[in-house]
Amino acid sequence: MERFSAAGILVFVALSLGLCFPYFESTRNANEWPRLMQGMAVADDDDWSLDGPAARQIGHPGPDHAVSGHDGRRYPNKPPGTTLVAATAYRAASAYAVANDEPLTLRAYTWWARTMGGLIPTLLLCGVALWRLSPGMGRTATVAAIVVYAVGTPAASYAHLLYGHQLAAALIFIGVSVLLDASGAMTSHGRVPSDGLRAAMAGAGGMLAGAAVVVEYSAVFAGLPIAVLLLSRARTRRGIIAAVCGLMGALVPIAWLARYHREAFGSAWSTGYHHSATERFAELHGQGLLGLSSPSWDSFFTHILSADGGLLWWAPATILAVWGLVSLAVSSKGDDDARTEARVHLGLIVVFVLVVSGLSFEGGWRVGPRYMVVILPSFLVGWAIFFGTVRTSWPGLVLTVALCTYGVVINSLAANLWPHLDLTNVNQPVAEVLLQLWVRELEPYSALRSMGIGSAHHVVYGSVMVLWLSLWHVADASMRNIAACLLGAVLGIAMVFATHLVPKHDRGKANLGYIVSRAWEPDAESHKDGRSLRLRRTSDDR
Repeated sequence: MERFSAAGILVFVALSLGLCFPYFESTRNANEWPRLMQGMAVADDDDWSLDGPAARQIGHPGPDHAVSGHDGRRYPNKPPGTTLVAATAYRAASAYAVANDEPLTLRAYTWWARTMGGLIPTLLLCGVALWRLSPGMGRTATVAAIVVYAVGTPAASYAHLLYGHQLAAALIFIGVSVLLDASGAMTSHGRVPSDGLRAAMAGAGGMLAGAAVVVEYSAVFAGLPIAVLLLSRARTRRGIIAAVCGLMGALVPIAWLARYHREAFGSAWSTGYHHSATERFAELHGQGLLGLSSPSWDSFFTHILSADGGLLWWAPATILAVWGLVSLAVSSKGDDDARTEARVHLGLIVVFVLVVSGLSFEGGWRVGPRYMVVILPSFLVGWAIFFGTVRTSWPGLVLTVALCTYGVVINSLAANLWPHLDLTNVNQPVAEVLLQLWVRELEPYSALRSMGIGSAHHVVYGSVMVLWLSLWHVADASMRNIAACLLGAVLGIAMVFATHLVPKHDRGKANLGYIVSRAWEPDAESHKDGRSLRLRRTSDDR
């Protein structure tokens, strides 16, 4: 695996996540819809509300919007960070349409927005992980960890969507990485920064981590492990510099968010969730702190253990990552900075497990536990640690390949075919939706399809093959380890089809029928593109 260049693995991630565009205009994804509308309003009218002429072109904003008690206008009930990306994407899509003298459609705008808000942040995250973790964890183990994270977890689906989760995940991971280097004795590459550079790094890291809250409110809980990190290192000059500058950096985006709240909703502490226009959402978010109360078994089961959206069903290999983080966090050997890093990421995981265990709502349309997506990169660090040690254990290799194979197959199917799972009438989405779409050979929009050289199926096959190649390199080329990898691959595929053992929902067939006959684009039979709402017709219509 040492032969894999940094560019090579990032090209793989870009292709595996970027070739397919699962777009279905009639679904009107409630999470994306108001952000797309607000992005248009900001770009065209310099207005953050959804009531202007630009936003009105695409109709009602759906259930995920708020009506301000301050000015009576409508806004997304989400924080505004993702909207800034959507506005940039809208300008880019408009410029492209004008340059080519073609109409700007909602489909094209959505592609630009998803690319900028999901795919590009994921690529940046993976690039930083490769650069930062390779010196300590080894290039081979780090590359394998990136593959598992990028295509073997729900991160793959959210890299295809404008939910904001991947953008927030990138901001937290990169911000934490910079803060770790700024506050440690030396950087991950063995350099000792000057006080001035250390201050600049800490300020930038704090600003990035703080910006995650502007994208997703729940990201604020990442501040707990980050604060523990900075305070634990504030006994030295370098630690004090990092703590002070990190805090100052974080306050910049938080102050901007407070200003947005004040202008939109009348108070710096008033969010869109406080003014939700949907009665059911208002009721759920009104419980506790914006829907968050003390942890309960029911919520823990929903987000971690349930067969429809639980983390351990969508990414069971996270168990291996936790093992890797714990083993380094409690170790008395090795580098102090490496142990601290493991503890920070373990802390992020623990905090967010507690957070989702206290939520009063499940998360609507989702692939896996969407409120855990922001800290999935912490598992990436755990996998890099674990893969560096697993080659000596034959049973460990079998288990590793099996769990990772299962995760890559099901998450590749969701990301490339249908990342809009409505779990209301579904017990097990892999068996009831994804494998059913697979056997029907339904194809979404994709670069491969447009060129007539492949399909979404080839993207899934390619992702699985790169996973196996990376894990075989982790294991080395002994016949014993190759046999373990082959057995693990067979068991992983068997696990995918074993999802059929979960009893199916009574309304499962009707749900599948809606997807296939009413929502799917392009039409599977005629291979003709569906119509898309025109936002601008030509360069003259501006």
